[in-house]
Amino acid sequence: MDLLDYKPTEWGKAFSKEKDNLLFLLPQYRFNVEHIGATAVNSCRSFRNVDILISVHNFSDIYTLAMILNSSEYKEIRELSSLDCVVLVKRTKVEGVGITLRIVEYASDIYNRFCAFMILLRESYDRVQKYNNFRETLIQQYPNDIKKYNEAKIDYINSIIDSKFKFKK
Repeated sequence: MDLLDYKPTEWGKAFSKEKDNLLFLLPQYRFNVEHIGATAVNSCRSFRNVDILISVHNFSDIYTLAMILNSSEYKEIRELSSLDCVVLVKRTKVEGVGITLRIVEYASDIYNRFCAFMILLRESYDRVQKYNNFRETLIQQYPNDIKKYNEAKIDYINSIIDSKFKFKK
């Protein structure tokens, strides 16, 4: 696992193309599509993977969309999925980039946390650099264990969010 320097054109094109694909695949559902994660933040280093947040307005649609997408172009990553977030990865690359989808309920705690962290990263170059350094350290600690890497990253993100915002738990 290696972090790459920020590539706005490459990652932006992959997001736009995949957003169009999702809207085409799921025309009968009401959902939002947002570019999240390190590839959406100026100066943030990232893996060669664009993170996309799909937020649905009906909780049951999380599993409906996951089932539809899982049977077509994506596969679910069960070890990263939870009761309130389904994680899928695209089976093929888009513009040479991997795609990870997270499906959540709009305005839920997990949705609010994703959005809050994106705001915090975008407003502070220093915070981006600390996040880059933190993830480099995690890669060294967990070079072959994406689940432990993600758990530690989520704990870090939540500690930052909890120090800045008051969310219902």
